[in-house]
Amino acid sequence: MPKDKTTSFSKNVGDKSEKLVLDYLTKQNRPYSVTDVISNLHASISKTECQRVVNALVEKELLTTKLYGKQAIYVVRQDTIDAATPEELAGVDGAIAKLQNQITESKSRNRQLSSELSALNSALTTDQIRVKLDRLATKNEQSKLHLSQLGAGTELVTLEEKQSVAKEMEFYRKMWLERRRLFKDMFAAVTENIPGKPKDLLEDLDIDVQEPIDVNINPRHLVQA
Repeated sequence: MPKDKTTSFSKNVGDKSEKLVLDYLTKQNRPYSVTDVISNLHASISKTECQRVVNALVEKELLTTKLYGKQAIYVVRQDTIDAATPEELAGVDGAIAKLQNQITESKSRNRQLSSELSALNSALTTDQIRVKLDRLATKNEQSKLHLSQLGAGTELVTLEEKQSVAKEMEFYRKMWLERRRLFKDMFAAVTENIPGKPKDLLEDLDIDVQEPIDVNINPRHLVQA
């Protein structure tokens, strides 16, 4: 594996603040401004002290600096960093490949577990199953009783229920007859002087005025005491 990049520099720095900043910049090996360094070190060093440190490290040729607009950027000199050997690079590549395989396996396992979790969440709990079984058992007993009553010829609809249905049916039958009569009167008045047959006009308008079967039967006659 690559050597610790902070080792070869820190021994040349006696100042504690300089060592802190240099170790950080060496480890990260990327350009930072003074503000970035302070923020990344969680304000463990003041802005004034950090500026003094980077200036000193530049003078010692341990850092290089470049001005972007009004902001100075600092980075560790690349020619002073120990380069990794081919064996070390191969080891890093192997470690990366191993981690990538682990990521692929973890994603596959995660999808599998997510699918199982979804199935478990959509399934009924034990308590819900018990409630459903009780409800179905009750419904089953009611159905058995109903079938038994039908088989024995038991009257399942009371006379009061029949009379209530007959009364409602009679109301709507009278309403229908009255509206049908009004339509016939209005249609006769409208078509009295038009050319052609009124019957043909009804067919063109797709209006059916034929009497339904048993329309004049009184629903109350269907109810037997």
